[in-house]
Amino acid sequence: MSNVEAYFKHGHGDDPLILTNADDADALIDAMLTESFNNSVAALYDLDRPSVEGAPDIPDHELRVAVDAKENVGGIRYSGGDHDDVTYVPGATSDRDEMFYVYMDHGEGWPKDSVVSIEQVRQAVREFVEGNGARPAGFEWREWPEEVS
Repeated sequence: MSNVEAYFKHGHGDDPLILTNADDADALIDAMLTESFNNSVAALYDLDRPSVEGAPDIPDHELRVAVDAKENVGGIRYSGGDHDDVTYVPGATSDRDEMFYVYMDHGEGWPKDSVVSIEQVRQAVREFVEGNGARPAGFEWREWPEEVS
């Protein structure tokens, strides 16, 4: 059984959601879809994975998923290897002038071609939870562009 912590709104810092199976993954996405756009990104960490070498409180990985409930789309990003290897799932190109989502009231730029379906976001979270924090294998991954912050 996995133990994945999920953070997507204030208050989760002290009390993150804990995901242990695919049903929990679906419940996370369902909850995110009811939130305002100011809580449109979730950061997930598997508690059973190692930490960054020399920094025991920093996980060696992170899955970030984003949702846009209004458009019924989202984005998927994974960091691994002490967060030096940042990748995302390419998808459709956004029509928005600036592609971003919001993590706990802080805007985050995303690549213009990172728009995927909500079902793909669900699948990524399920694979992450069931795969013990490994990068979800059911996707094409592309290196995160340096110009996107």
